Amino acid sequence: MIATLLKLSFAGIRLRLLASTLTILLTGAAAATIVLTLEVGTTARDPWMRTFNAAHGAHVLASFRSEADSRTVANLPGVVESDRPVPMATATMIVDGREVRVLLAGLDGQPQINVPVQMEGSGVRAGTIVLENSLAQALGIPVGTSLTFTTPSGPNELEVVGTAVLPSQPRYPRSNPGLAWVTRTTLEQLVPDQGSWRWQGAVRLTDPSTAPAFVGSAYRLFPPGTVYLQSWQDQRAEALREADPIKVIATAYALLLIIVSVAVIAILIGARVSGQYREIALLKAVGLTPRQVSTIFAIEAATLGAVGILIGFVPGVLLAPRLAAPAAATLLGSPEVAANPWHILVAGGVILPVIVVSAFAAARKSTRSTVLQAIHSGTLLPASGSRLGRAITASALPIPMMLGLRDLFARRNRAVWLIFAIVVTGTAMVATLSMQAALNARPSGEVSDVPAELPALAFTLDAVLAVITWSALVAVSLLSIRERIRDFGVLRAIGLTPNQVTSSLVSVHSAIALISSLISIPVGLALYLAIYWLASGSSDTKLVTTPWWWLVAVPIAIPFATAVASSLPARLAAQIPPADAVRYE
Repeated sequence: MIATLLKLSFAGIRLRLLASTLTILLTGAAAATIVLTLEVGTTARDPWMRTFNAAHGAHVLASFRSEADSRTVANLPGVVESDRPVPMATATMIVDGREVRVLLAGLDGQPQINVPVQMEGSGVRAGTIVLENSLAQALGIPVGTSLTFTTPSGPNELEVVGTAVLPSQPRYPRSNPGLAWVTRTTLEQLVPDQGSWRWQGAVRLTDPSTAPAFVGSAYRLFPPGTVYLQSWQDQRAEALREADPIKVIATAYALLLIIVSVAVIAILIGARVSGQYREIALLKAVGLTPRQVSTIFAIEAATLGAVGILIGFVPGVLLAPRLAAPAAATLLGSPEVAANPWHILVAGGVILPVIVVSAFAAARKSTRSTVLQAIHSGTLLPASGSRLGRAITASALPIPMMLGLRDLFARRNRAVWLIFAIVVTGTAMVATLSMQAALNARPSGEVSDVPAELPALAFTLDAVLAVITWSALVAVSLLSIRERIRDFGVLRAIGLTPNQVTSSLVSVHSAIALISSLISIPVGLALYLAIYWLASGSSDTKLVTTPWWWLVAVPIAIPFATAVASSLPARLAAQIPPADAVRYE
């Protein structure tokens, strides 16, 4: 029986190339975003560890109010190596006429732990400054530049002699103020009030894995709020947080793609059941149960979904290092391809059950009629007249629009799923436009903590989602036309022109696209706020500054694309001679 079900599942698949391609494309796109979400957080692990080793990184890094407190931690059990505490203070420098706050570390000789790893230029010396690499890149400060600092005694100029990175320092401006190194003497000149200084101590442990427990024990030795301790695991997690916005965006789009997959597959399965109604009845007549018939459709969907997941794994893996590229500003080397095979299993575990259940449910709902009814009708009949259908008939709408609406709502499930897919696509577009508008609204000259790759990712995924939905509209139009060929012949025979027949399909799909796009505007704004809150932890609604003309473009573009998707197949069908159309089987 299993062999029979498998054979029936793929019978005539060559005639369903568009539907099969759509299923593969949908699952592939969803798998790519899930894999991307999982991969992007791990691509910087190896570069960060190389940076940590090169810097002889601290297993525990501590910030104290006094120099004496650092000795307390250095003398705790488990410490195998400690370094002299480094004084740190915040100062103000002038960059392109703007005041920029920077955290200065006053080095008295070369540190032994958590050593700044030189990226460009030379090390710090008296009267000079070395900038943390991401700070220099973000502000556009090359080596050799003279920076002016404001001090109580007047301006003080320092020459930038190099850039460096530390494994404990996240990317600027996500970590603001940025970090720079000067000599202890220079720090005393720039920030003479030592009461505002803090002291940073670094220790290495006999067993690095005990760093979190060591931190917990050390905290109990000091009054609350007087010391801040960070294990090397926390340092790594903070560095890898660079990928958090990418993860949020990719996760949101993965959910949207899965939702659209459910809608499109339900439409395609429902249409296939309608087209093979008599064949399904014959299968039931020879002994197959409705569950087994539904399993046939689920097997095909699962197989096509598995192919899509395998295909989607490749772009997800390859794109992850590119999207994590901003982290390279604080690392030795760039994020690398991780290609964890477990990630494809996670993607499959999320996507395949959804695809199988949606296909099975759609098929099961359409195969409940008796064998006699199915063989007698030969096709899946639309629902009987409803109040909505009678209202449409009694309305003053043009005949083509009325005919199109009656046919669409006779197949209400298809109409609902189509509206749902268009709303999801429009929602994603509105959210992306809101994000771009918020970025554009930043004050001129302000350094953004949003990587340039993030908007590019969102627009790319919007394009993928739009192509999938547009392709689904083409498929739905073709399916609707195939089901209505005879009706078109009858309409032509009673006097409707080819243009009127075409508009009966195009106008109704454009109308529901317009309604769906209007619904997507408030939903998209809400989605943007949710994504922003998840990515930044803030719910400041002032960030939604989307120009109204951007939003107006959504209910214009989506119905236009819908009209294009449905017009060509409808026009070709309307050209079929009436005599041939009424004999169509």
